[in-house]
Amino acid sequence: MWDASMFITFSVVESFAAFVLTLTIFRLKALDFQWQALVVSLLMSCQSFVLREELDLAFLAPVINILLMVLLITTVVKVPLIWSGILSVTGFFVYTLVQTILLVLMYSDVPMSELQGGTAMGSLLQAITSAVVLIASGLLYKFGIGFIAPFDKLRFKWEQNLVVVVIIGALVTVTVIAYLNDVWLNIAYFAMAAGLFLYYALKKEREYD
Repeated sequence: MWDASMFITFSVVESFAAFVLTLTIFRLKALDFQWQALVVSLLMSCQSFVLREELDLAFLAPVINILLMVLLITTVVKVPLIWSGILSVTGFFVYTLVQTILLVLMYSDVPMSELQGGTAMGSLLQAITSAVVLIASGLLYKFGIGFIAPFDKLRFKWEQNLVVVVIIGALVTVTVIAYLNDVWLNIAYFAMAAGLFLYYALKKEREYD
């Protein structure tokens, strides 16, 4: 019971921090939607716990969490569906990259099995990652650093289909990487993926200007 409580509690903190980072990267005020985000974060944590502990399908949790994030941003923040996908995948990649780097710095010699399932070390990693992300998000928002996306001018044509394919491909790859559970592969992939989506956002921002 204690492990389950630890897992769900710190997963809620983790999901909320990822949501704040996601919106802050694109200069949206995340705290305007904090209660809705907390509810969805709790939903994410519960489904992650069931997939990991009850169904032994942990590798599906990141995909479902991203889809829930897309739903949250689309329905609550009122961002168009395609842009919600871009925001969610970008935020997830950046958050996971930060967490993977911290994992290497803190627990480079610790087996992954000892960092999962609500363990003390795993919860500490989640807490520190969330703290770092929330502090960074606060600084980004304070100094107005981020991307301004043309949400009100979402007219892609063929580009829209390409973005959809890339996002779907990213979700599939996330599933495979989560299944393989390789730390260095995580760092390489999430760094490249975050760079890809941030580049795309920057490109759209320049076109908008």
